[in-house]
Amino acid sequence: MTLALLRNLLIAFVLTITASIPAHAQTPSPRGASANVEITLKSARQVASPGETFTIVIDQKIARGWHTYWRNPGDSGEAIDVTWTLPTGVTASAIKWPAPTAIPFGPLVNYGYSDAVSLPIDISVPANAKVGVPLSLIAAVRWLECADICIPGEATVGLEVGVGTPARDSADATDIAESLEKLPTPLGGEARLTDLGNGGLQLIITGIDTPRDAYFFPYEIKNGALIDFAQPQKLVRGKDGFGLTLVKSPSFPSDLKGAIGGVLVTGRGNSAKAFELTTSFDPAAAGTSAISPVTANAASTDIGLLAAIGLAFLGGLILNLMPCVFPILSMKALSLIDASHSDTKAARRHGLWYGAGVIVSFLALAGALIVAQAAGASLGWGFQLQNPALVIGLAVLMVLIGYNLLGIFEIGGRLQGLANARAPGSFLTGILAVIVAAPCTAPFMGAALGFAATQSAPISLMVFTSLGAGFALPFVALTFAPRLLTALPKPGPWMATLRGGLAFPMFATAIWLIWVVTAQSGQAGVLAALVAVFGASLAVWTLRTWKGAGSKIIALGLALGSLVWAGVHALNASQRPSAQSADVTFGATWSPQKVSDLTKDGKTVFVNFTADWCVTCKVNEVGAFTDPRVKAAFSSDKATYLVADWTRRDPQIAAALAEHGRVGVPLYLVYKPGATRPEILPQLLSAEVILKALN
Repeated sequence: MTLALLRNLLIAFVLTITASIPAHAQTPSPRGASANVEITLKSARQVASPGETFTIVIDQKIARGWHTYWRNPGDSGEAIDVTWTLPTGVTASAIKWPAPTAIPFGPLVNYGYSDAVSLPIDISVPANAKVGVPLSLIAAVRWLECADICIPGEATVGLEVGVGTPARDSADATDIAESLEKLPTPLGGEARLTDLGNGGLQLIITGIDTPRDAYFFPYEIKNGALIDFAQPQKLVRGKDGFGLTLVKSPSFPSDLKGAIGGVLVTGRGNSAKAFELTTSFDPAAAGTSAISPVTANAASTDIGLLAAIGLAFLGGLILNLMPCVFPILSMKALSLIDASHSDTKAARRHGLWYGAGVIVSFLALAGALIVAQAAGASLGWGFQLQNPALVIGLAVLMVLIGYNLLGIFEIGGRLQGLANARAPGSFLTGILAVIVAAPCTAPFMGAALGFAATQSAPISLMVFTSLGAGFALPFVALTFAPRLLTALPKPGPWMATLRGGLAFPMFATAIWLIWVVTAQSGQAGVLAALVAVFGASLAVWTLRTWKGAGSKIIALGLALGSLVWAGVHALNASQRPSAQSADVTFGATWSPQKVSDLTKDGKTVFVNFTADWCVTCKVNEVGAFTDPRVKAAFSSDKATYLVADWTRRDPQIAAALAEHGRVGVPLYLVYKPGATRPEILPQLLSAEVILKALN
């Protein structure tokens, strides 16, 4: 036997023996990558217990300009696919998909992810898993990565999770928990899909706040696609909810019927919310219960930008005459008198700082409304007085201003300088004027604000700026008119008397605000408000009685402590459910169904959208509504009076206001039997206006 033959026989023997030994599977690295996508397998558990279910995620880091795909990729693409190699008895769930984004791709629209995404998966450990024997979890992952071109990507990743008791989290547990929080949540309301005919569909949503923006991502359906992905989805506001008008896919199945799932995304950016929903579809019910777009006549939102700016300016001018502003007129009067006895330049600076405070405040309120609507909330004009904590804070502020006007305490030297032009106290006066005046809706304001609520943020801010300019103009113009200023009375002892007398409108305003808290939080809210006033009064007494830095710290602690305590308790009390109150004793509580039922019975229905914090509303209710002729008309068998009380937040009322192009109260609607739309009455009412509308 030659040496070469012996060597070959030895090699063959070794290979045969090696092949007969069972191979030990090595767990691959938890990371893998293609040219444009890096994936990482992470586990929430470092050690899992027998019988438990825990979460792992497949993280994707996607190169700039590239994207991967959702479970329904849209017009083109392919969803990620995972094939598992798991120990005996261990199971993996399907991927829990985060909400995607719509990605335009030429004439097509795809559904997918850019930058990064975490795809959670549940891993179930059998109850008989052996303690101390780690679990090797191996995933063969395939995906499609696309930019201008598409490239298949694949990687095999894995990790080991220990088995033992107690279970122990991994270093990635917190990040995975955050990924789970971003998953779509169940829709709190109801969804249904109706066939509009002519190739149209409408997804109707009820029971949640009407958002500023919404988009529906349908799950896959058999034998075709539900919608044309590239067509825009139009949001339609309705009386009881909102709808998304969709276009049928060219491959829409003719025999489609039953449940259809998907994800509804409301809002944009960091404020976006995602809801998982299941909707029913019945082709036999085509066109029924569809939400129709709000008409220009009903909502007054199609007035155009220039008209909206003009109406907002006029509304701001008239807002100075509305009852909401009366409580703050005393402060404005004192400011004007002070300005009249300064030099011309100082008076003008006084007016400009006041105007700046007004406009900045209106823009801040507009920004809050825009952000809230983008997040899907239903805030409206005057929303700040729907918060009992803020109402209590305003009540305390009014009491402190009253104390200051009476001379019970004086603001410190630095703050006292806010009255001059260098440190503009007029700016603060402008802010306070807007806070108190904002709950009112003056004539012309309703249409302008309704238009702004349906536009982009820049256009909305333009309308609100015009509104602020109109509100600030009368006071600013007076400070630029030296002859009018010099016509004011000369300084003298009478000013001290006037200053003291002007404190009492502040106290009256505080009483009104505490009464508002009663409607929002009940007796607990009133107690909280009184404690806050008590704490502020004690702080003032401390400042007046003791001098030095220590007394200032004690006073500040007393004031802030009582205010925080009051705010928390009032907010807690406001969360408790309460029946909607109907003011003006003969009024019944409003609901859309009640309006529909009454008009079907042949009755005329008058609906008063009101709030306890709306002074204009209350002026109308103690004036026009208490007229014996109006009461008699509402007590007849031909008319019914309903009250929609918006003192506390109510998404249904907010949606009804939006339907008619309004974002605040008061709003007065008269529904006639057989009429398609109600008549909208002016914000300031008289008995004659009501009777004419009813007849």
